[in-house]
Amino acid sequence: MSFKVEPKSAFLHIKFGEDVFAQDDVKELKALLTKHANQHVFLNLTRVEEFEDTEVLQDFQADCLDAHLSFILIVRESLMNLFDEDLPVVPTFQEAEDFFDMDEIQRKLMEE
Repeated sequence: MSFKVEPKSAFLHIKFGEDVFAQDDVKELKALLTKHANQHVFLNLTRVEEFEDTEVLQDFQADCLDAHLSFILIVRESLMNLFDEDLPVVPTFQEAEDFFDMDEIQRKLMEE
């Protein structure tokens, strides 16, 4: 398995350990997340040097966001231009935590 799951108190930190991220990896990720339903996700792709296609991954990310779940991609800064600028894509784990904290605040405000 290419993914390593690290459960945190408020989210899952999932690390991908390959150099290339392919469409089959999205299928594997979806299967993995069925075991962790309704969890916020930080998907750490900093080891990835090449994406075969980002569209399927971005579609899955958008579906999670539509379900009011945080789904933050962590990618190398040099590859961030491959992703839609409206989706949460950051270059470091710390920035992912900051983004997540802002999402949490926004969710709480929407509940009020």
